[in-house]
Amino acid sequence: MKWIFLPALLMCLSSCTVDPQLLGGAWRVSGYYQNGQSVAAALDSVQLEFQPDKTYAFKSIGYYRESGTFRTSGNYLFLTDTTASAPKERALKILYLSKDTLKIVMQRDSLEQVLFFTKL
Repeated sequence: MKWIFLPALLMCLSSCTVDPQLLGGAWRVSGYYQNGQSVAAALDSVQLEFQPDKTYAFKSIGYYRESGTFRTSGNYLFLTDTTASAPKERALKILYLSKDTLKIVMQRDSLEQVLFFTKL
């Protein structure tokens, strides 16, 4: 029994930790879900970019922009918008990360939002 449990535990530990190297670069939103429902929105201008110096830049529909620092811990991504008058760290859970796909979930007010990104 322990021979089955140990490999399963090791697989979980390796898949439950984000590889920060995979985050680097520019990402564009390709799907947006709110409380499990697809949201129809013009997503082609929504982008997130991660730099090697642990900074990020986000731009959304319209004129909204933010930037700041980021860090990872386990399967969480923490963003601190340093352009805000009172910077606050926001936690996003990374559900999936590969060299060309990023899927995150976050809470905004009482809504669960899931974003799918593809690498540019």
